[in-house]
Parts: sequence; structure tokens; C-alpha cells
Amino acid sequence: MINKSLEKWINNTLSKPNPIFNNMPACPYAKKALMDNKVEVNIFDSWVDAYSFLVTKEWNFPEVEVVIISFPSKGITPDMLSLTLDKLTDSWKHDHLVILEDHPDEVEEVKEFNLNFKESALLLIQPRSKLNEARAYLETQGYYKNWTKDYKDSVQRR
Repeated sequence: MINKSLEKWINNTLSKPNPIFNNMPACPYAKKALMDNKVEVNIFDSWVDAYSFLVTKEWNFPEVEVVIISFPSKGITPDMLSLTLDKLTDSWKHDHLVILEDHPDEVEEVKEFNLNFKESALLLIQPRSKLNEARAYLETQGYYKNWTKDYKDSVQRR
């Protein structure tokens, strides 16, 4: 079951068409995944618990499209979170998956449109092939036209 704050963020921030994204939603696939019950949410009380879950979970995506791990941002900075995930990604046996992070203290903006979920830190885990396919399609639709090269590279580097 999804937390009401996450549901509100997906519906009110990520899923409304916006001229910044060539009149597409900030996250064009989020609302459908939510409506189709293809989002798994795991809420933890600490980064340590969230990380433990991340590295010990048996990853299987037949029923969901994205797994969200939510945890308090207290105790881990945005840089520490990114560095930890970079190191994990380099050695992780699940190279068919992508881990994206959202930290409330890190600026996640495109042309002053803030994408952050401000209530907690999030990890979003998705199959790499599906995400790359979506990114390629969005590129053809002009979705990234207002993204800076640095921001786009930072989001797509994993």
C-alpha cells in the first residue's frame, strides 16, 4: 500500500502535464504505474534499515514496475547517498536494475520546477531495459529540451 504523501506527490507533482517537459508530466509513467498497482513501497525508519533491505532483497519485477524505498533523510547527506549508491552499483550483481535517489536536501529542478519529494529520502528501483526504453522515447518527444546537460547526465548516469 502506498503512503498518502507519496501518492499525492505522484498525482500532483509528477503526473500533471507541464510545458517545461514539452507538455508531458514530469514523470509520464508514474500515475499509470500507481493506478495499475505496479508500485511497491517499502517504508523504513532509518537509512541503515533501507540499505539492508536494498542489498538483501530478492529482486524480481514480474508484478511491479518500480520499487520505492522511503526512509528519513536525517543521518545521510545527498552526497553520501549518491556516493553509496555509486559504489553499490559498481559491485551490485543486479546490473539489470537502476537505482535512482531523491533526497529532500538535494536540488532536483528543471527550469525551477522542483521534482523532489520533500518528506523523506527515496530510492526508486526499476529494470534498466525498461527505463532506457522510456528515456529513448522521451528523447524523441522533446521531453528533455529544457534540461541542462549536467542535470540530464546526473540523472541518467546509472
